[in-house]
Amino acid sequence: MMAKLRATRKRLSPQASVLGVGLIVLLVGCVALFVGMTDYTDHTERVEATVEERDVDIERDSDGDRVGKDITVYVDYTVEQESYRDMQLYGLGTDDYHEGESLTVAYAPDEPEHVVTPRSTEPGAYDLAWYAGLVVVVVGVVITAVGGVMMRLRK
Repeated sequence: MMAKLRATRKRLSPQASVLGVGLIVLLVGCVALFVGMTDYTDHTERVEATVEERDVDIERDSDGDRVGKDITVYVDYTVEQESYRDMQLYGLGTDDYHEGESLTVAYAPDEPEHVVTPRSTEPGAYDLAWYAGLVVVVVGVVITAVGGVMMRLRK
């Protein structure tokens, strides 16, 4: 039965594989471009906060091998006599902070419930992601174009 199953299974042509890889690279580049457009420069207000919780999720594959780690940090702080508890910290370097630590966080004057790390508010903080995304998009376009030409020549 397995031999019959394997015989009916169709393999991707090299041309289709190149096209698929190109599209994946293009998608990754677009995500990096999107991240690179992040702008927290309007988060001009600062306040002291305390890390209330550091949630660590370890991702594993089907074999149980570790493939990644996702860290989410939650902070408590007060703005103009209003307390904000268990608010997620966004921005660059959030996983550097541990429970009980004090830190300075930044927020936009009209949005005190959204806090980021101060280094995320610096102009150009996400420029590297944007430039890398631009390069990856160009590479993805080239690979996709090559795959498309290969598919057309095959016919």
